[in-house]
Amino acid sequence: MNVLELKEVTKRYGEFTAVDAVSLKIEKGKVLSLLGPSGCGKTTTLRIIAGFTLPDSGTVEIAGDNVGQLKPYERNVGLLFQDYALFPHMTVAQNVAYGMRY
Repeated sequence: MNVLELKEVTKRYGEFTAVDAVSLKIEKGKVLSLLGPSGCGKTTTLRIIAGFTLPDSGTVEIAGDNVGQLKPYERNVGLLFQDYALFPHMTVAQNVAYGMRY
């Protein structure tokens, strides 16, 4: 079973296409990395998976369920930014635990 599947997901901001018909499947126990230059759609794709950004077309399935209508807190998906939301004076473990503690 796939734990995550994107089917032809597209997101546009005006004339700019941030994500263009992305399809992928992630099987249980597998790890995926999104790599690429700034502006290629990595963060937009992650925001779509987490539910913070709605795609213009396509579907997101988590554990076989279409989650397109679910709010972010209903998806059981976490999103941790690489820099902007981290506290530089804390360790990685302290940063991760911060949200759960408060």
